[in-house]
Amino acid sequence: MKNSALLVRTALGPAIGGTLFYVAGHYLPPTPYWDSFLRVLPAGLVLLAIRPALPRGDWWWRSLVLGTLNMGLFTLFLLISAQRLPGGVAATLNATSSLVAIAVASVVLKEKIRPHHYIACLIGVSGVALLVLRSSASLDAIGVLAGIGSASSMGVGSVLARKWGRPEGVHSLTTAGWTLLGAAVVLLPLSLIFEGAPPSFSGKQLAGLAWAAFVVGALGFALFLSGVQRLPVSQSAPLPLMNPVTAALLGWLAVGEKLTAWQALGGVLVCTAILLVANPNLLGRFFTKPEPAKATAPAPIPADDTQQVASSS
Repeated sequence: MKNSALLVRTALGPAIGGTLFYVAGHYLPPTPYWDSFLRVLPAGLVLLAIRPALPRGDWWWRSLVLGTLNMGLFTLFLLISAQRLPGGVAATLNATSSLVAIAVASVVLKEKIRPHHYIACLIGVSGVALLVLRSSASLDAIGVLAGIGSASSMGVGSVLARKWGRPEGVHSLTTAGWTLLGAAVVLLPLSLIFEGAPPSFSGKQLAGLAWAAFVVGALGFALFLSGVQRLPVSQSAPLPLMNPVTAALLGWLAVGEKLTAWQALGGVLVCTAILLVANPNLLGRFFTKPEPAKATAPAPIPADDTQQVASSS
C-alpha cells in the first residue's frame, strides 16, 4: 500500500501520546498548565539540540501559529473540556478533529475528499465513543464548546502543517522543535496567570515529566508532525484516534481496568478506520463510478488472409 510505512510511523505518534493519560493520572502533579509547559519546553530544546537551526523568514511566525494550534490552544481547550466534562465525552469531542481536518483540507488545500474518507472518520469517532463513553455522562455547555475548540485547533493545525510542510534542507526534527517552542511561548503566560509560580516536584513527578517531555513530547510529536507534513490530510486525519486506543489498553494492562466487549469493538473500529484510509480501495470502490470501457478498433486482417480473400474473389 502506498505510504503504508509512513502511515505506520505517523500513527506511532498519537499511540505514544495515549500513554500520557496514565502518566498524568499517576505521576504528574495537579497543575495542568505547568505540566503542559514543562512537557513542550524540554522536548523542543532536545530536538533543536539534535538538529540545531533557527527559523528563517516566515517560519518565525509559522512556528508560533503551528505551536499555538497543535499544542497551545489545543492543550488549553482540552484541559477545560476535561475539567468540565466526563473524560469520555471530552475524548469523543476531541476525536472529531479528524472530520474538521478533512473538511478544512478540502477548502484550504483543495484536496479531493471522497465520501469514503468521511465514512472512515465517522467509523473512527464511533469507535472512540464505544471506547470511552459511559451512559452516565453529563454535558456542560462551556465544556462542549471547549471540546469543539480543541478538535478545531488540532484539525486546522494539522492542515496548516501539511500546507506549509517544512523549509527546504531543514530536518523534520528541527521544525518539530520550533513548533514545540512556539507552544511554550503561549503556555508560559497562561501558566503564570492561572497557576502562579511553578510548583515543586517530587522524584516520582519528575520521572513522569521526563516521560511526558522526551517520549511523548519529543519522540511522539516529531513522528506525528513529520508524517502530517507529508501525508495527504485524508490519510493523516484519523491517526490521532490511536490516542484513546492506547489509553484504554494501558488502563487495562497496567491499572487492571475492565475492558468490555463494547470497548474492544471500539478499538477494532478505530483500527478499521485507519486501515480504510491507508487502503482506500477497500471502501472507495463502492463510491467511485467505473470508467466506461474504451472502444477498440477491429484487429486488421493478416496479409496472408487478405491475399486469400482477393484471389478467391
